[in-house]
Amino acid sequence: MLYFAYGSNLLVARLRQADRCPSARPLTVARLDRHRLDFAKRSDVDGSSKCTVLPDPARSVHGVLYEIAQAHERRALDAVEGVGKGYEVQEVSVSCLAGGRHTAFTYIAQPAWTDPALLPYDWYRDLVLHGALEHGLPEELVARLRRTATRTDPDRARAERERLALSGDVRNANRSVHGGCGCSV
Repeated sequence: MLYFAYGSNLLVARLRQADRCPSARPLTVARLDRHRLDFAKRSDVDGSSKCTVLPDPARSVHGVLYEIAQAHERRALDAVEGVGKGYEVQEVSVSCLAGGRHTAFTYIAQPAWTDPALLPYDWYRDLVLHGALEHGLPEELVARLRRTATRTDPDRARAERERLALSGDVRNANRSVHGGCGCSV
């Protein structure tokens, strides 16, 4: 099954954590049209904001199309992402930068779980930023992520565990909740 990642799951080490999708394979950079990326989803775990995509006819969201081969990993990812507790699964049509379109599932915040006034923790923004850099997403997105206002997580131990994905050390990382077109699909 195909998954369109746009937030912290852009980072391969994050998505491959044991409680997520260890066998996830990045296929290609993709774009979701008529949406914008926003740090507006309220976390039910730590009260900070997480990424979501919101309708916007003039914008696009760049992300990564992953293949998830194991159904149990999809169920695990649904649980970690909080399906029914803020996010809902939606099928979306994404454009591969190499050409072609594919249908994939993604997570979109339910309106009752959005708050544009919230800020993400610095470690969360950094996971998204490093994922964007890892996949060579457009510089405009990278610059916007760098400018995103953040706040410091008051739980230092959690912040340290979450940052382990930045180093690729996911063994001890926190279990946080929160083709004919030329591409490799």
